[in-house]
Amino acid sequence: MSVQVCPLASGSLGNALLVASGRTRLLVDFGIGRRRAVAAMQAVGIEPETIDALLVTHTHGDHFSQAAVGWCLAHSVRVFSTATNLAHLASAMPGFRRLDRAGLLQSLDGDAVAIGDAAVEGFPVPHDSPGDCLGFRITLGGRRGRRVVTVATDLGHVSDECLDRFADADAVVLESNHDPVMLARSGRPMDLIKRIAGPNGHLSNGDCSEAVGKIVKRSRRRRVRHVVLAHLSRDCNRPALALEAQAHLAQKSKPVHLAAASQFEPGPIVAL
Repeated sequence: MSVQVCPLASGSLGNALLVASGRTRLLVDFGIGRRRAVAAMQAVGIEPETIDALLVTHTHGDHFSQAAVGWCLAHSVRVFSTATNLAHLASAMPGFRRLDRAGLLQSLDGDAVAIGDAAVEGFPVPHDSPGDCLGFRITLGGRRGRRVVTVATDLGHVSDECLDRFADADAVVLESNHDPVMLARSGRPMDLIKRIAGPNGHLSNGDCSEAVGKIVKRSRRRRVRHVVLAHLSRDCNRPALALEAQAHLAQKSKPVHLAAASQFEPGPIVAL
């Protein structure tokens, strides 16, 4: 089995991303219902009991849901996030402490953590969630078949540190949340619009496009092979607009494969 990346759900109604090698299967976030998560995994050929770990980016409910607690307990899935995030979830979410009593919580602070044949490194991203918000750089496979996947799905701007973590990734999963014109005309309260568009909110299509251009420039030639656009707003974006903003990728001598994740359907499956 090659390294595979597949969004199971992506958007404000819930998020989950599968990253898998022949030996290790990881979920990044579990912000959807249990039945839906299981159905999405099985739709892409993954049985829930084969998941090795759940990586939690931050504490918002669309990234770690109450359903995730029971699912992790049922399948003995370890949950990784910062100590701050784990403490916040323990205080805010009923039943979360059962994961601790079951020995399923592990702090992800500092050095990379080995999970099977994956090395997982969390890095801070700017977002207004309680506690910390993380992106993940995940290196999978042996020396000859090593692949790198970097993920950041909720962030208001892309710092130089974030760009460095994305450099030379085979697959980039990055937020392309909203079209600024659609957001301004959405009828949402002005304070919400300012929050979304602010430096600790969410990336616009243009912000994402600019960041992807910088990532490709910082990477070795032809190293970045796939870009998956994530966390598209249902009301303030369209997949066609998010994809159109990345038109610069088609001008490369070897075009980067580009796709937009969906809120309601698993996919695309990206094979590395």
